[in-house]
Amino acid sequence: MKLIKIFFFIFSIISFIPSLGQNLESFKLSKVNLSNHSLENIDLPIWDDFSSSNKLNNLFWSEGENVSIKDYLNVDAPSINIIEFDGLNKDGFPFNNDSGYGICDELVSDKINLSSKSLEDSVYLSFFWNFNINGEFPDYEDSLKVDFLNKNNEWITVWNANGGSLNFKDQFTFNDILVENNFLHQNFMFKIYNIGNSEGPFDSWLIDYIYLDANRNSNDSIFLDRALSFRVNKLFKDHISIPYNHISSSNSYSDSLSIKINNLDRDIQPINYTLKSFIDENSENIIYDNEPLSPILSGYEGRLLKTKPIEVSNFLSDNDSSSIEFLFYIESGDSSYVNQNLRLNDTMRFNVSFKNSYSYDDGTAEFAAGLNQKNSELVLKHITFTEDTLTHIQIYFPNNLYSSYSSDIELVIYQDLNDENTKVVSQITSIDFNDEFNLFELNKPIIVKDSFYIGFRQFENSFLPVGLDKNSDTSDKIFYKIDNNWFQNDVIKGSLMIRPVFGKSSYDVLTSVENQKIKKSISIFPNPSRGIFNLSNKVENIIVYGINGKILKRINNTDIINLQEFKKGYYLIQIKDNNRIEKHKLIKN
Repeated sequence: MKLIKIFFFIFSIISFIPSLGQNLESFKLSKVNLSNHSLENIDLPIWDDFSSSNKLNNLFWSEGENVSIKDYLNVDAPSINIIEFDGLNKDGFPFNNDSGYGICDELVSDKINLSSKSLEDSVYLSFFWNFNINGEFPDYEDSLKVDFLNKNNEWITVWNANGGSLNFKDQFTFNDILVENNFLHQNFMFKIYNIGNSEGPFDSWLIDYIYLDANRNSNDSIFLDRALSFRVNKLFKDHISIPYNHISSSNSYSDSLSIKINNLDRDIQPINYTLKSFIDENSENIIYDNEPLSPILSGYEGRLLKTKPIEVSNFLSDNDSSSIEFLFYIESGDSSYVNQNLRLNDTMRFNVSFKNSYSYDDGTAEFAAGLNQKNSELVLKHITFTEDTLTHIQIYFPNNLYSSYSSDIELVIYQDLNDENTKVVSQITSIDFNDEFNLFELNKPIIVKDSFYIGFRQFENSFLPVGLDKNSDTSDKIFYKIDNNWFQNDVIKGSLMIRPVFGKSSYDVLTSVENQKIKKSISIFPNPSRGIFNLSNKVENIIVYGINGKILKRINNTDIINLQEFKKGYYLIQIKDNNRIEKHKLIKN
């Protein structure tokens, strides 16, 4: 069945099926809410590569609020920003057609006046399309369609592409469609839409560089346009952001900026490029000044330009945080004609912030990832540039649309996943599914350096989603524990949104991760027992959890745990005493 097959995509990262608890899963989150506007009658030409904004250009489009504009770094699009079609509406909820299958996203033009045109004028609509490699590929029965509105006000399908692995392309495919006589009227419109699974982020397609004009011909794929393919978002090999007071130690970790430049013309084209940085309006730093691209860009060539590594330490100041704005643009001879400004895709701006945390992600979750097995653990490996005090953990929990998870979690920090004794933090806390980062303060801050692992253990079989940024890929740093065995992720792609936060602490700080191990100072006996467990000394507070993570009992100021009213089995307890938290497993015979 199609539904089952689709949900297997998700360690993909969402499971609706309990059996998927043996793996990591993912699903797509809500999209950008795009603009609508009233119909207007417009003239040729129509050109939109969606590069100027994350909202639709109200000059051309009458409907498209459910599609989303994305800037994926890894899709090799003709220019910055693409349109994405899938089974989610503008709020990120499934369309949920009656059958679970049907028309989903639609992009509809305004009325276009073609009354003065004839077949001899050769009016063509063209665009580039591809499967979305960041999502679930469409199956063969799924399709991307183009309809034209005829003189009788009827929508007629004029083009169709089917999904399926046989139709997959590793790059965008150019397609053009002749506007025939029946569509040459004053109120012509066209729409692009997908048909597929309407119950989630499935059957995903991408569209870019839509162009409608006269005096064209079949396979007219020549555009006098040079374009940037995506926006850069990081200065380091892996990290998008680092703590400000780590900048002085960061230069060995800085990396080249990778910028893709596409020549959409068949002829060679000299190009000069400029890169500037700004801390504020009065601090311009010119990194490249009208530098010629060498060798000259060939016709239809796409080239990845790698800059020299950025000396981040140059941006140190007396502040405790900083933000750097970068401006990159090319001079390529592109110009404007009629209502088409081909320079829109020649410029890129991006910001890098330095605050108090390490981040692999850009702060936006396109998908979510997680596990659905109780007592499983999900952690993210981090590496610090310098020794510092870890005081908090940030975890992005999206609105929980696809899960019934309701329990707390256990925050965990490890030095070495191969040695359980290097767990230095074990702290149970509640969570909020609010499409934001949850900020968890550690009961005992710790000093960390080099590598460590942060994350959580869950207490239910329900799928527990965590934000996944698809615009960068540090998936090799995701690890998960199932049935007491650790696995390195090799299924999903992206950056899990779990961040270590550093700062000063008013509390006593534990020693470094390398030297500190959790030692259980409280002995419990007998264990197993028939229900009465004795503690080696009286403690302030005890919380008793069922194996599903549900709180069963709270006890204060005691040295005895009485579980006689509960059935036999395993129980987890958390002991708090003298600002120290321990966990133990009890077995009732």
